[in-house]
Amino acid sequence: MNNAIAIARKELRVYFSSPLFYVVTALFILVTGLFFALTILQPSATGSQTDNLRSTFNTTLFVMIFLGPLLTMRLISQEKQEGTIELLLTNPVTDTELVFGKYLAALAMFGAMFVTTLLQVLVLMVAAVDKHKLLFISIGDIDTATLVAGYIGNILILGGYLSLGVFASTITNNQIIAALISFVMLLALLVVDTAAQFAQPPVSDFLSNVGPRSHADAFARGLVTAPDVVYTLSLIGLPLFLAIVVLGARKWH
Repeated sequence: MNNAIAIARKELRVYFSSPLFYVVTALFILVTGLFFALTILQPSATGSQTDNLRSTFNTTLFVMIFLGPLLTMRLISQEKQEGTIELLLTNPVTDTELVFGKYLAALAMFGAMFVTTLLQVLVLMVAAVDKHKLLFISIGDIDTATLVAGYIGNILILGGYLSLGVFASTITNNQIIAALISFVMLLALLVVDTAAQFAQPPVSDFLSNVGPRSHADAFARGLVTAPDVVYTLSLIGLPLFLAIVVLGARKWH
């Protein structure tokens, strides 16, 4: 793990020095903030705070289909394009350590973006009708268990998005192609969710379980069940495993 952490630190320095990260973060804040404002400010809105939080989580899942590939497209494809991957792997660094190090860096960068959604939680607390005193201010009540479960579920599912992006970055040395491959895979997950609404059981049940939306909704309602946790961990683990396999395949050429 020491090598993986060292690689993650190196990637974080690159991320923070790149304007791309700040552009992606700005777009993330702008789009999620816009959808949040439209949700709570529309005159006909009667949703509870839990419903508004669920809307925020669903918006994030949608937005990251476009922004996630931008965060991950250069992780390994750039190393392959510049010919530095072989040099990197001649050091005492395994394929697994390289993949996990790159993934941890992307996950940390996403975490820095995702923390901005706490501002929306703050807005809901300030705008709440029923309030209680906290120190010298009055704030609204938030269902803490639902909030925590929703954030955990969103982080796990979006961690799967980034995992798919890392896998896409291993199969090409072109960053644009890596981003497109990642986008197509994420879009396919969205299409599966949509297709489930037009199918009949048991097909609709299968498609719904394959797509992330039903699992995200369960987390947003405060439900943390074994099938949802297994789904999210599989969404993270399988692409990372395939990325390690793809990197290992170079030894056979």
